[in-house]
Amino acid sequence: MNKRVVSAILLFFLFSCKQTPVVQKPDSIQISVPYELDLLDPHAETRLSSFALLFNFYEPLVTTDAGMRFRPGLADRWENPDVYTWIFHLRPSVRFHSGKQMTSADVVYSYKRLLETPGLEITTYLIDVSEVHATGPHTVSVRTKSPLPIFLNKLSNVAIIPDGSASAVLANQVNGTGPYKLEEWKKGDLLRMSRNEDYWNVKPDLKSATYYLNRGPEQALQDLTSNRSQFAQYDFKKFEPAVQGLGNFQILHQDNYFLKYLSYDVSRDVTPYCTHRPNPFKNPLVRKAIHKALDRQKLVADLPTYAVIADQPVPPFVFGFNPDIPPAAYDPSGARSLLERAGLPQGFEVTMHVRQILQETGRMIQEQLQKIGVRVTLKVLQDGEFFKVLDKKEFTFFLTRVGATVGDASDVLEPQLHTIDSSHRYGVRNYIGYSNPEVDRAIETSASLLKVEDRRAVLQQIMTILMKDLPWIPLYIDQDVYALSTAFSWQPRHDSYVLASEVRVR
Repeated sequence: MNKRVVSAILLFFLFSCKQTPVVQKPDSIQISVPYELDLLDPHAETRLSSFALLFNFYEPLVTTDAGMRFRPGLADRWENPDVYTWIFHLRPSVRFHSGKQMTSADVVYSYKRLLETPGLEITTYLIDVSEVHATGPHTVSVRTKSPLPIFLNKLSNVAIIPDGSASAVLANQVNGTGPYKLEEWKKGDLLRMSRNEDYWNVKPDLKSATYYLNRGPEQALQDLTSNRSQFAQYDFKKFEPAVQGLGNFQILHQDNYFLKYLSYDVSRDVTPYCTHRPNPFKNPLVRKAIHKALDRQKLVADLPTYAVIADQPVPPFVFGFNPDIPPAAYDPSGARSLLERAGLPQGFEVTMHVRQILQETGRMIQEQLQKIGVRVTLKVLQDGEFFKVLDKKEFTFFLTRVGATVGDASDVLEPQLHTIDSSHRYGVRNYIGYSNPEVDRAIETSASLLKVEDRRAVLQQIMTILMKDLPWIPLYIDQDVYALSTAFSWQPRHDSYVLASEVRVR
C-alpha cells in the first residue's frame, strides 16, 4: 500500500471519530440564603447568620466538621493537665488575610476582648474563663473557674481576631485566618468572597462564592430557575415539585438545632404592647393557657416548611434533652378555664413582634389564640429591626427561634434563661427578665459536673422546671431544605451553617 493511500485512511479515521467535548468544571458558586448580616464583627452577635457567614473568614481554636465532630482548628492539639487548665498549641504557619502571622498574642487578645468588652454576645461562651495568658509564641493557657467538660464545645464558636483589632474596624472589615477573603459586602443584599490562596489548610475547591442574603423561598426558587444561584435554602414544601422539575438539582433535608418558640415580658408590671393592666404574662396561668391553646399538630401540618413538634427548649439530638417530658396537649377549653381563673374571661389584646422569616407561623398562631380570646396583632420585622426591639425591651410578646449550636443545652440556658448577672456574664440575652434561683443554681452546677450522666440528669431536670414555668412556649423544630446543583456535593449540618469551603466540585 503506497503512502498516499495510508495517509488517506488515517485522515478518514481522524475526522470520522467523534470528539468527546471537554466539560469545564465550575470554580465559583452563588448561594441564596434566608438570613442577612448586620455586622462583620465575629464577636458581636450569636445569630445563625453571623456564624454561617463569618466562619468563611474567621476560625476558632477548635472546630466541628459537617458531621458535628470536633476537629483541631487553629490549635493543632491541646492538653488538659488538670480539671481547670487547658493548654492549646497553635499551628505555627497560620496567617491572617493581612499577611500577619497568628501568634498566641492574637488568641489572648481575642479572649480578653470578649471578657472585658460589654455588649459582645460571644462572651457567653467564655463566662467560665478566669484567666488566659500566653506561655510561648504559639502556646496559650486558659484556666476556668470550675471544671468544664464542655469547654471545647464553647470554644468552637469563638473566632480568633488579630491582636489590637478595633471594634469600629471589625464592624465593617474582615481580617481573619479562614479559607475565604471578603471581596464585597452590600448589607441586606450580598456577600462576595474569594479563596484565600495562602490558606494554612487544604484550600477549598471553589475560587469564589457569592451569598445572596435575605432571600425568601420564592426569591430562592427564582434564583435557581434563572441560574442566578446554584445552591439555595428554600425550605417551603410547595416549592419542592418545582425544584424537582428543574432536573439538575439535588434536594437535601436536615433537622436543625433551631427551636421556634413564643416568649413574652415576664418581669414588668406594665408592658408596652398589651391593653390589659397589670401585665398578664407575669401570671403563670396565662402562660399555661397559651400553651394549651396551641394545636401544634395542625400548626406543623399547615406550615409551609417541614417541621417536627417541640416539647422543650432543645431538640432530641442536643445533650440535655429530657425524653420524659410529655408532648403538649391541645386543650382549648382548658385554656379558656385558665384565663377565667386568671381574671381574664374575655381574654385581652396584645401585639406580637415576629421575625419576617416566621411571618406565616405568626399568622397561624394569631388564628389559634383568637379562639380563646387572646386577640393578637402582628408586627412583622426584618431581623435587624427585630433584635433592636428585643435589645431595647420594646416588646410584650414575640415569636423567634434559638439554637443550641454547640450541641449542648447550656448554649441556650446560660445566655437566655439564667437570671441576668452581668458580673458573671450570665443572661446576656435574657430579654424577658425570667428569673428562677433553682434554675440558676442548676445551670451553674451542670457546667462543672464531670460525669456525663450526672450532668445529663441536671440538665433534664432544668427542662422539667422550664416546662412548668413556661418562660418560653416551644412550638417546633424546623427541617432545612436545600437545592444544590448536581455539579457539586455537600453535606448538610445540624447547625444550619452553609460554608462555601465545604462545597465540593464533582
